Amino acid sequence: MKNTNKEDARKKKQKQEQRSRTHKERRRSRNGGRRRRKSRNGGRRRRNNKEHEEEEEVAKAAQRTSETQHPSESIKVVDYELLETDPRIRPPISSYHPDIQNEVRKAYLKIGRHQPPHNFVYPWSLKGNQRRRFGKNWFDLYDWIDYSESKDLAFCLPCFLFKNVSKYRGDHFVTEGLANHATSSNSHVDCVHMSYALMNPNQSIKAAFVNQTKQMNSEYRVHINTSLIATKFLLRCGMPFRGSDESFNSLFKGPFLELVDNLKEINPEIANVIDCAPDNNFMTAPTIQKDLVAACACEITQQIVCDITDDVFCVLIEESGDVVGKEQMVVVILYVNSEGLVKERFLGIVSVKETSAKSLKEALEKLLSINGLSLSSIRGQGYDGASNLTLIQNENPSTYYVHCFAHQLQLALVSCAKTLKDVSGFFGKVNMLVNFIRSSNKRQKLLRDKQVSQFAKLIEEGQIETGSGLNQESSIARAGDTRWGSHFRSLTSLMTIYGAIIEVLEEVGKDTSFEKYGETMLLLDVLQSFDFIFMLYMMVEILGFTNDLSVALQKRDQDLLNALSLVKATKEELQEMRNDGWEELISKVMEICNKHDINVPDLDAPPSSSFKAFDVKNLLRMVELYPNDFVDVPEVVVRHQLQNHVRNVRCDPKFAKLKGLSDLCAKLVETKKCNTFDIVYRLLKLTLVLSVATTSVECVFSAMKFVKSQLCNKMGDQWLNDRLVTFIERDVLGTINNDVILAHFQKMGSRRFSL
Repeated sequence: MKNTNKEDARKKKQKQEQRSRTHKERRRSRNGGRRRRKSRNGGRRRRNNKEHEEEEEVAKAAQRTSETQHPSESIKVVDYELLETDPRIRPPISSYHPDIQNEVRKAYLKIGRHQPPHNFVYPWSLKGNQRRRFGKNWFDLYDWIDYSESKDLAFCLPCFLFKNVSKYRGDHFVTEGLANHATSSNSHVDCVHMSYALMNPNQSIKAAFVNQTKQMNSEYRVHINTSLIATKFLLRCGMPFRGSDESFNSLFKGPFLELVDNLKEINPEIANVIDCAPDNNFMTAPTIQKDLVAACACEITQQIVCDITDDVFCVLIEESGDVVGKEQMVVVILYVNSEGLVKERFLGIVSVKETSAKSLKEALEKLLSINGLSLSSIRGQGYDGASNLTLIQNENPSTYYVHCFAHQLQLALVSCAKTLKDVSGFFGKVNMLVNFIRSSNKRQKLLRDKQVSQFAKLIEEGQIETGSGLNQESSIARAGDTRWGSHFRSLTSLMTIYGAIIEVLEEVGKDTSFEKYGETMLLLDVLQSFDFIFMLYMMVEILGFTNDLSVALQKRDQDLLNALSLVKATKEELQEMRNDGWEELISKVMEICNKHDINVPDLDAPPSSSFKAFDVKNLLRMVELYPNDFVDVPEVVVRHQLQNHVRNVRCDPKFAKLKGLSDLCAKLVETKKCNTFDIVYRLLKLTLVLSVATTSVECVFSAMKFVKSQLCNKMGDQWLNDRLVTFIERDVLGTINNDVILAHFQKMGSRRFSL
């Protein structure tokens, strides 16, 4: 029992001693940690104080240099004695005033690199297990090295001087020393080159390009001006530029190079300059050609946009496929210029993936934004009726759509030709005749011979006159539903050579073994019938009225009110023909029938009826249609100004012989009355920008056949647009000075020479 108690006491004492030792160790550990932290904090404070002192020295050095000024306050100079040369404390170049930074760089380069005295002992440093130190011979190996005795580090002087202007940026061996510097890096090489160029400006590469002689610039102008003359000629003619073989020994190098060679033959000065030029400075490369064309197109478009002068305009749009089947959208704008003249100008062509309303609207908006125009300025839309961009009208309610009048007329004629039994049968017979004649070169040659003999007989009898351009050989053209006026031209040609066609059919019908003998005799019976002659002359009379209307509607200077008056006049002429023109028509038909021995049946009197009247809208209606253009303008003010305007112009003899609204608008600008009657002038412009026909858009696709043909069909979208702009608007191109185009060309990229 006693032994057990002793053992327990001994264990208890051991535990107390162990707890006491653990407690002492923990106390010593905490005290040691406090001492270590105090030591570290003291080290930090010493380092911070040292760095702070260095920063103060750098700031003082920069301040001493930047505050040194010339007596003239605007000119700052550098005092060499105040520049700090020690790389450890010298201030960065960016801390100096921008006006003296180059002078500071030159000063440092003239002072040279910072090197210790000759007897300086470079200290050793331990890097890993190796002892290293700066080598004195490095100053001979590298002409850019600086050395700081205080930091025992090497620096790069060019990188220090040009790090803030180098295109590669970064510290480049300026603050970190030799350990982090790559002498082969782009940053270091760039800084070394800039330091050399600063001290040797006349020997640098950039200076060699800038310091050109006047003779070189003069020769460059001759080069580029010759290329521009050739470019403008080809653009006006719509001709291609490239040739299949443009080598020096080629017999035909292409239109552009051949034209340049012709200019050399005409002008000896051009020949001397081009023949003496190096191979890479002819200024005839395809890229130069495209840049010149782009410059011409941009100047034309800018002149058109400036002519609009931020005013309202109408857009005419048409989409169709080109020769390679690529869907293209053409945009023409209609506007009234500052002189009050109505203008239609081609704005551009855009390739579209689809012809949906959304796709066309996005393409149109992009094209307008590129040229600085906005959808909010549109006051009218013109299409052929195939696709009406209602999305534009949803965004801008003032963009009213007017269906092309000429297209409506063509649709009416085509509908008449297809739905009326007698008219449809008549044109079917005409098409049969056209196919019969034009399907054989032999029959076409026979028709021409018959025309010659017929003209000779008529001239001998004195029935027709002779003269330049008269009595030309002609043929029958096939009428097409999409070719405006083609029905009228086909029928007039048939009337002119009717006798020759009858003789051709009679001669061909003599050969009974001919495979088309039955068709020949059928056509002969059809053409020698009273019904055919009657329909021929009646349709020529009717289509003659509509053809005049169609031609008038396709004029560029046509306005809405004139178009409506022409439609009304045509309807009145047709009605007059129904009422009073029957006897004259019958007499002509009977005369032709008697001349060709065609039987004439008994005729009854023709029926008569009347057309519906057509009302002309008042100009005051425009105020309701365009509320955004007449904000805070009461209708009574518009009415009174319109009445005053009418009274005023009636008393002015200058307004006596005006033919339409376009003449009135131009005369108002000419007499400065557009300022007096500003509301009336605004009404006139809104009326004039409403499109009457989309003929201009259709003409763009006709022009595209010249520019982009089967033989020249590999064109990018921008190249095609530039070619079309310059070809269609060649009248605008003729008004732009060559110097303006060449200035635009120079700005398009870095050029070797200046003008």
